[in-house]
Amino acid sequence: MGAKEDPPDTIDEIQEMECQPLQNRRQSSKDSSCDEYKAKKVRRANEDNCTTCLRGTLHCYNVCILVIGCAALGVGIWLLVTDFGARKVTPIVGNQLYEVTTYLLIAGGGSVALLAFCGCCGTIREDKCVLSFYGTTLAIVLIVLGVASGLAFFFRGVLATHIQGRMKHSLTEQYGVDTRSNSENRRVTDAWDAMQRQLQCCGVEGNVSSLNSWAFYFTNTLWFQKEKEKGTNARQVPDSCCRSGDKAICTGQTYFAGPPNHINAHDAKRRKKNPYLYTEGCYDNLESYLMTYAAVAGIVAAVVPLFLVFGIIISFCLCARVSGSASEDEVDL
Repeated sequence: MGAKEDPPDTIDEIQEMECQPLQNRRQSSKDSSCDEYKAKKVRRANEDNCTTCLRGTLHCYNVCILVIGCAALGVGIWLLVTDFGARKVTPIVGNQLYEVTTYLLIAGGGSVALLAFCGCCGTIREDKCVLSFYGTTLAIVLIVLGVASGLAFFFRGVLATHIQGRMKHSLTEQYGVDTRSNSENRRVTDAWDAMQRQLQCCGVEGNVSSLNSWAFYFTNTLWFQKEKEKGTNARQVPDSCCRSGDKAICTGQTYFAGPPNHINAHDAKRRKKNPYLYTEGCYDNLESYLMTYAAVAGIVAAVVPLFLVFGIIISFCLCARVSGSASEDEVDL
């Protein structure tokens, strides 16, 4: 049998023996950290050019998509809140497709702008979860904008269907009737006033000699029946049918030898052109206006997804190629 080791004689020797395992553990931890750091450096050094290219491309893409998203958001808001915007089109045409399209455009543009920031974070950290979320959400936004584009062009296709009938009904039965107590009639009245000012028209359709243009008010509407109660102060047409200038002559409160005091008069002296009155009906101008702006909404909603497809492909390719997670990147800090 071997000789037994002598027990430590002093307190210093005991403390020295107790500290040795702790020092060994600390050294082992330092070595492990160094190994992780070296492994990370090796991974960075061996990283292929494709991954580097994907990372740089996605950074540039996020800047571009931020601008595009803000532009789409701005177009959507403009189409919604302009003087004769999407919310005022709906009561006149009796169709919500145009209004829904603008809301989808706003939602899609805003989401794209926010996702650009998320994409930057995922690219910098090389976090697979963030990159996956980024790519998946881009795909959802692509679908939303695709639907918005489809609705916009579908709206253009069905625009002429029953629109004149809807315009005549709303102007006859709802314009200026109980606007204080009836919110729907107030919406219709505000929409007609905004349209006539914006499009510089009056009534439903036709020219100065048509009974469906400016003359529609005093020949068909409940609004005029109420106006007649004012006697000599009754207006033949509302103020929104007037250009800037003498509104009394425009509305017929002051006599004028022509519209709105006379229509299709046989005497040439009573067929003067009223310089303050819009005499063309609104249908043709409204159709042209909506065709144009629905096309703008549809084109914007169709172009943005083309950029989104590019971003979806890059994000998922980078997600598949990166290794490690954000926690590994902290070693470099």
